[in-house]
Amino acid sequence: MSVRALAASDAWQAGWVFFDQGFFWEAHEAWEPVWMSLPPNSAERHLVRAVIQFANARLKERMQRPRAARRLCELTRECLAACGAEDEVMSVSLSDLLAQLGALERRLADGAS
Repeated sequence: MSVRALAASDAWQAGWVFFDQGFFWEAHEAWEPVWMSLPPNSAERHLVRAVIQFANARLKERMQRPRAARRLCELTRECLAACGAEDEVMSVSLSDLLAQLGALERRLADGAS
């Protein structure tokens, strides 16, 4: 399946619906087959890994495991950095995702979770 087809796939779209509704484990599960289908070392594969890690960080935040959440935030940042200079990958704004990640990191630093 092409990158374009994966970006339009039911799995990719369902993952975002789950994520937006706070079902972070389900989002991760929906996105994993998309991640596995993408070319190695591609910006798209790095992005999908980033959103999977971010969903896991949000889940750990909810589980009140801030140390695990912080580590997953670090992994998310690393994956986003590996996307390269693009600001949009698979219709996802990297700057918006980085802003959401920063907000989570601030909550974790403030001990709010």
